Parts: sequence; C-alpha cells; structure tokens
Amino acid sequence: MTRAAHLPMREVVRRVGALPGVRPVRFVPLLLPMWAVDVLATVREAQPYDVFDRYLTRALAEAGLSGIAELATFFGVEPVLVDRTARFLEGLGHVRRTTGGLTLTELGRRSMTDGRRYRLSRNRRLTLLFDGGAGEPVPYAHATHAVWLPEPALTLPDGTAFTPITASAGLPAEAVDRLLARDDVADFTGPAVPVAVEASAPRPVWLPVYLVECEDEPLVFGWAVDGPDPYLLQVYRGCAGESQPDVTQCGDRHGP
Repeated sequence: MTRAAHLPMREVVRRVGALPGVRPVRFVPLLLPMWAVDVLATVREAQPYDVFDRYLTRALAEAGLSGIAELATFFGVEPVLVDRTARFLEGLGHVRRTTGGLTLTELGRRSMTDGRRYRLSRNRRLTLLFDGGAGEPVPYAHATHAVWLPEPALTLPDGTAFTPITASAGLPAEAVDRLLARDDVADFTGPAVPVAVEASAPRPVWLPVYLVECEDEPLVFGWAVDGPDPYLLQVYRGCAGESQPDVTQCGDRHGP
C-alpha cells in the first residue's frame, strides 16, 4: 500500500481521551465485512448551463415554441444561433427534431427542472459498495475516503492486529437496483450517477475500524470521519448480529 492502512491505535486512544464524558474500557481493532460490486454503467453527470442553451430549453418547455424561425424571432437572434444551439442540445440527448420542430426529451426536461445540464456517458467502470449487514449502500464520503481491503487480514507496523467479523448474510440480489431507484443515489455514487448498469457478482471487501467499548454507549472510529462515526457504529451493529462472538474479549484493554 502507498498509504497507511489505518490510524494507529495510539491516535484513536488520543482522540477518545479528548472527548468529554467518555470512559473507554476496551479498544478493539475490527474488520467490518462489506460488499463491492463492479459495474459497467451509463452515468449521468451534471454541468452548468451556458446562457443561451438554458434559455432555449426553457422556451421549448414553457413558451410553447418549437420552430427554429419562431424561436429566433422570440429571442431576437439569427436562426443560425438557434439551430447551432439546438444541434448541441440534440447531441447531448436533450432535444429531438420532429416534423413539428424541436421537442425536449426526458433528459432535457429533467435538466431544466434541476437547473443542471446533464450529460450521459456510457461504458463507465464504477465500484458500488454495500455494508455486510443490511446490504445498504455505503455513503460516498466513506466509499472514497476509507481504506478497503481485499482480504480479511491487517496488522499495522506497531503490531496492532485487526479481527474480522463474519458477514451474517450475502448481498441481497436487488441491492444494486434498489440503489439506482433512490432519489438520493448521488449521496452514494458521487457526481457520476449511474442510470443503467451491467453488474458483476459481488465480491467481499473489508473495512478496518476501531470499536471502543465504553462504560455507556460504544464508539466506532474509521478513516473517513475525524472522530466517532455514527454511520460505522450502525454498520458494526448490523454486521455483528446476535450470533457473533463477544469481540470485546479480544483486543487491547485501556482503562480510564
């Protein structure tokens, strides 16, 4: 690896010690089971509108205009400017030419509604990540800023060994379809939003974290958040389940 595999335990101990009212009992290095699905996708990416293509799009949607000549008269410009802009939008898949003139496609209408000029790009390779408990998608910040391991083994240079948790179940077959159907899909995929995919079989990956057993509620520390991570605590609880061994009996003990 060209980057550190994870924070050293002493750094997590330091961060916990700076939290008011937290009394740690044990620090347990764990590997959370997760799923990665490699896809070949058609993605939707957002760009800012240029001035005239936005006005032309609005005119087609709201003014009931469709002909090149009448649009040029409406805007007070030469027909060649309208035709050139229409050809550009047609290339993006926003405009369709018919015998009656120009009409907006579904992509063009969505772009106008959202105020962002969408472009579709095909054959984009992406990796979608899901947790090993409920099979829910991993937030984009964690997907991009965490360290993902292909094997359930990690020992840091200081000797800290991470214990893997076994996934309670496989990834649900509909997990990818459920992700693509979400209104907030960009929160999990980032700005390149997949709208259609060819998916491979899921493969297991592991996420190193520190479980901090405390006198009250436990904490979980990962790489993506500088502090206790409520999301990773939720994932840990979903992955551990009722049948997992008592992981608090392993790892280093640090009293208050």
